[in-house]
Formats: sequence, C-alpha cells, structure tokens
Amino acid sequence: MADTKIKSGLLLQNRYQVIRLLGGGGFGKIFEINDGQVPKVLKVLDPQNFKDPEVKRKAQILFQREAEILSKLQHPGIPHVELEGYFTWPEGGSEPLHCLVMEKIPGSNLQEWLSERGNQPITTEEAYQWLSQLVEILSLLHQYHYFHRDIKPSNIMFKSDGQLVLIDFGAVREVTSTYLQQQQENVTGTVIISAGYTPPEQAEGRAVLQSDFFALGRTFVYLLTGQSLINLPRNPETCELIWRDQAVQVSPEIADLIDWLMAPFPGQRPQSCQEILQRLAKIKPGSSKTKVDLLRDKFLKLSEKVNVKHTSLLGGFAIISLLIGSTSWGLFSPKVANYFNDRGLALSRNGNFENAMFYYQFALMFDAKIAQTYHNMGLIYEDTGQLDKARSAYKNAIRYGLSASYSNLARLYNLNQEYTTAVELLQKGLPLAKNEEVKYAMLKNMGWAKLKLGRYQEALNHLQTAIQLESDRAPAYCLKAQVMERQNNKIAAFLAWRNCLKYANAKNPDEKMWISMASSTLKTEKR
Repeated sequence: MADTKIKSGLLLQNRYQVIRLLGGGGFGKIFEINDGQVPKVLKVLDPQNFKDPEVKRKAQILFQREAEILSKLQHPGIPHVELEGYFTWPEGGSEPLHCLVMEKIPGSNLQEWLSERGNQPITTEEAYQWLSQLVEILSLLHQYHYFHRDIKPSNIMFKSDGQLVLIDFGAVREVTSTYLQQQQENVTGTVIISAGYTPPEQAEGRAVLQSDFFALGRTFVYLLTGQSLINLPRNPETCELIWRDQAVQVSPEIADLIDWLMAPFPGQRPQSCQEILQRLAKIKPGSSKTKVDLLRDKFLKLSEKVNVKHTSLLGGFAIISLLIGSTSWGLFSPKVANYFNDRGLALSRNGNFENAMFYYQFALMFDAKIAQTYHNMGLIYEDTGQLDKARSAYKNAIRYGLSASYSNLARLYNLNQEYTTAVELLQKGLPLAKNEEVKYAMLKNMGWAKLKLGRYQEALNHLQTAIQLESDRAPAYCLKAQVMERQNNKIAAFLAWRNCLKYANAKNPDEKMWISMASSTLKTEKR
C-alpha cells in the first residue's frame, strides 16, 4: 500500500522531502512535502489498491489526466503543478507508484469551513462573490474543453485572502470528438458520483459541460442553507430540491440563478460560463433585498392601506426580524405566522375584515403554507362577494392539507352550477374529513350537487347521513325536502321543510333562500 512505501523523511526525486501523511481516499494517499523551503502536497496513486485491471487502468488515466490539466492551467483558483510535477516512484519498479506534486492550498475546504462556523449559511454578498470566482475558474477549464465532474464543498478550498480554489481534478474529463460520439451512441463513460451533487445525466455516465453547473448550484444550496442536501425536501414530480424557504437571507436574483444552474435537464441550464457571468453582471452585489427586507417593505405598504395604528407593530416586527435571521427562520416563522393568523381571525369575527386581511397576508409572508390562513381569507372573500378570490384561497388551503376547504370550495361550485366538479372534489375530500362538522358540510354539499344532477336517491343517501351526524341543523333538511318533492313524496317533503324552517338561520345566505322556499311551501300545504 502507498503509506507502507512512502514514509516521513523520505526524499523523492532528490528534491521533495516527505513531511507527513495528510489523508487518503479511494485512489491513494496525500502527503505534505517540502520542495526546498516551500510546502507542497504530494498525491500518490498505488496500483496495488485496485484488484480489477480495468478499474486500475481507468484510475491511472484519470490520475495522469489530472497532472496534465493542472500543468496547463494557470489561475489563482486552481492548484499549480509544474511540468515535472508528475513522476513514478521507484523508477523501473514493476508496479511503481504514480506521484503528483502540486501547490499546497492553505485554509479549509468549504465543508470544513461551514462546519467550523456552526453551519451558519453564507450571505447573498458572499454567494455573489463566490459564484463569480468559481464560474471564472470553470470558464478557464471549459475553454480547454475539460469539465470537472466532481464539484462539491469538500473540493473547494477557502484561502484566508478570500480566494476560492477548486481542487481534486482527478475526475476531469476532456470533451473530445470521440467522447461526443459516444454520447450520441449512448455509450456510457466513467461514472463519478458524489451523492447530492451529481446530476442525473452524469450518474448515467453521460456527463456534459452543463453537469458542472448542476453540481455548482447544489454546492451553493448547501452553503446558503447550511443543511445537508439529503435533509432537504424534493418536488415529488421533478426531484428538484425545495430549498429557498431555508435560505431567506438570499436575494431572489441569486436564488433564481441557482435554480437555473440546477435545472433537471442540461438543456435547461446555462449553456456556457459566459451566460452565467452575464447574468451575474446584471445583479449588483448588496443591492438585492433579503426576504426580511421584503417583508418589512410589504408590512409598511399593507399598513398604509389600513388603520394607521398597525404601524405601532413595527417595533415588534424589528424584534421578529432579528429572531428569524438566516439560521433560525425555519424555527420561528411558523410561530410568527400563527400569531398573525390568530390576530386576523379575532378581527374577522368582529367584522373587521380589512384589518383581518392585513394580518392574514402578513401571516402568509412568514409561512406561505399555512392552510388555515388561506381558508380564513376564503371566508372573508365569500362574505365580501369576491368569489373568484375565495375559490383561489380554498384551493390553496386544500393544497396545504385542510380538509374543511373541500366543502367550502364545493359549495361555490354548486352556486356556480358546476355540480359535476363539486362531486369530483367532494369524493376526494370526504375520506379526509376529520370531524363531524366538516363531514356534515361535505355530505350536505354532495347531496346538493347530486340533487341538481338528478341523482335523487344518491342525494337522499348523503343527506340522510348528514342528518344522522347533526340532526339540529337546517341545510340537510332543506335539501332533503327538495329531493322529496322531485320524487313526489309530499308527506316526506312537508316534514323536511318543517325541520328546515325550525333550525334555519336567516343570517346564512343559503338558509335564508331556503327559509323563503320552506315558508311558501308550508303555507301552500296548509291551504
């Protein structure tokens, strides 16, 4: 093995003094050495590490390619390698070690650096500067028709002067006509995989230049969230990371750029480094507002539209802004959202719809997935006759898991004579009903829809079940009376209309309409 042949104190090539072992990986070992008085790094590939001859051959090719590339590229963001930096040792051995001497980069890699600061995410300004640096490094690499294939935080060094250095070029692949022909013929190449950072096409052995952009984007998701990519949720349809709510400190412009880098397919990503640099040039560092800034601005705009006393909350908002800084947003934002939702609900119950809506909108700025807030907004929109907005609000509440909104949305479909749509919606909602009140409302609206569709027996079954759940509520009786009339059962209709009138509340718009129908029918029957 490599560490049994190369020891501290050994002099290689009559020039390089081995100081100590730094670490190792699948290909071999890494040592610190001195070249005269200059500290450098020695990478060693030991062929004996590989039992499979084909794997050994590919490892040697990758190692030699790294030496070739690093000797060509001259950039402060790439470790320097002299032309004589690659050699085998001992010379003439049957299985010599492959050695590569390169510049020693002082500092930590970005994974270590982030860990050392408690995984505190980087800022928008840092993301801007680092993206610019890394894309310039990739631009040089791509100009030589190479792509890195293994960009990740542990392969990026952070120097004390702020310069980032891309390391570990062992996975680099040259874009040649032969390689491109293999891509067209679906011939897979060497597969280099780093979990969470490797794009789908590379995992299948079909890496392209744009594969580097995907890995770069994923790297910045890690840096901007401070979280392992494995812990972040994914879109079940596209497998894209859902990360932006965990990086509220980042500007929308930078976040959009990162999403562009990580598009699922290479053709959807930037096609060159120049495209990325041009987009970065349009983003002025420090000028973009963070989510907290946007929240504050929107708070002020909203408060201008309602009672001025709300501006007294700005002091509290300042405290909230501190609490929900980049590292703790996920912890505090749901609690803050619930606070504003509760304040809105209290105002709504007192008929103060305008101010209630102010609080609801602000709650959603802290947590855009709070289903109850969307439902509460839907109720206000209904009460104020804004039925299109009410539908939209209920759909969002359903999207985020509130079963009660199925009934409210179905009722609006019934009012708009979209009875089939109401039935289809309630068929999804009924199995999710969590309590008798919600289930009653769904059954009532299902009976209503099927009544209008002429499916009288089905309508009656639903309404009867609703009455069994809550026998002192008017709507199911009112609708049952109409079903009985359609079936020419006058006695049953009379009894149902009587119960409808007995329990109805004239303040409810549906029941007010049915009270009129019940009163008219009962008067006629008495005559």
